[in-house]
Amino acid sequence: MRTLARGYSIDLGSAMLRILARNGQRILHMPTVAALDFEGRIRARGSRAVEIQGSRPDMLRLVRPVLRRSVADPLVAAFLLRAALREVSGEAKAKHFGAATLCVPDRLGELQAEALLVACEAAGLRRVRLVAKSLASAVGSDIPLAEPVGALVVDVGAERTSAALLSCGDVIATTSCPVGGLDVDDGLVRLLRHRHGLIISPAEAERTKVRIGKTEDGTVPVRGHDLLRGLPDTRTVPVAELARVPLTAYDALAKHVLALLSDSPPKLVEDVHERGLVLCGEGARMLGLADRLRDLLRLPVHVPDQPGDVGVLGAWDVEEV
Repeated sequence: MRTLARGYSIDLGSAMLRILARNGQRILHMPTVAALDFEGRIRARGSRAVEIQGSRPDMLRLVRPVLRRSVADPLVAAFLLRAALREVSGEAKAKHFGAATLCVPDRLGELQAEALLVACEAAGLRRVRLVAKSLASAVGSDIPLAEPVGALVVDVGAERTSAALLSCGDVIATTSCPVGGLDVDDGLVRLLRHRHGLIISPAEAERTKVRIGKTEDGTVPVRGHDLLRGLPDTRTVPVAELARVPLTAYDALAKHVLALLSDSPPKLVEDVHERGLVLCGEGARMLGLADRLRDLLRLPVHVPDQPGDVGVLGAWDVEEV
């Protein structure tokens, strides 16, 4: 595919905003969240907003401006995007940033697209090209899209998981389900409360999920508040116990992928059975997910080295949607 010169590559996800500047050496990662006071003024953004989550519930509220990859709060989305662009460009007071390529869901409605473009324009971008996220992720994962064979990309996000069957540089079939990394976080919160008497914050649930994704045995420390005493406490919990929490979510993902393949052209499905699927998105790192999908789908499962970043890495080389 031809390479199109663009200033920035952007993946504006529900949980994480990723930006790569053309000729840049690093990808900027910023949680897509802001902390607002009772007057609606933004007091913190990104990682700082996550850190103070729950510390001042009487004064601050956490806002996630992107829900299910749709812009729910255009003003906050534009603020976060502009702040991230200033950081990655090194221009602390810049108001205009030129052009960008933006990863979007495979099946994007006109209203959704318009909301995204409005937020980008408000952030200072003047020319924005929209590309299908699955195609961008495939290119970023070194899948040769131009070939007339089937390729399956499964993108595990915070709120949703999408699966897309690709061939000849196009999306042949796609599906999504409302299951993602946040479901695992919620499951960990419930488990630790009911079985260990420990109340943990959403931020600690996310940290615990990351920890168990890096080890398959042993134990992990979990910080929270004792349910009965109300005092800070740390419990050491077996990884094997925590690893059972996501299985329901994993099975739901596998069911949707199977449904997609069942309704797809047989020749392309044969290609997928031979070549396997690419598991991307930050959720691809969750402990046991790749193995569970291998067992349930009877397919090879490939996980890129940086599964959450493949979209911004491949977006420049994808044709416009």
